[in-house]
Amino acid sequence: MMIYQPKCESLYRVAWYGGESTMLRFEKKIAGEWKELSVQTLMYGIPTSIKELYQEMQEVYNYGITMEQDNLIGTIF
Repeated sequence: MMIYQPKCESLYRVAWYGGESTMLRFEKKIAGEWKELSVQTLMYGIPTSIKELYQEMQEVYNYGITMEQDNLIGTIF
């Protein structure tokens, strides 16, 4: 398993569970457990380098955080 989670972040992460999986999971820590909020397929299949995987994980994280913020704003207004 590989995880992308910025140092300042404790509630959200992106996880790739390895093997032949082509899915990246945007997860949130709820009551001490990681819960899947969304799943995104790797754009070009399994990356050939760690750098490519890292970049895709960052993109999924940024998108997930944006969606979480939009949902929060939607519940306020």
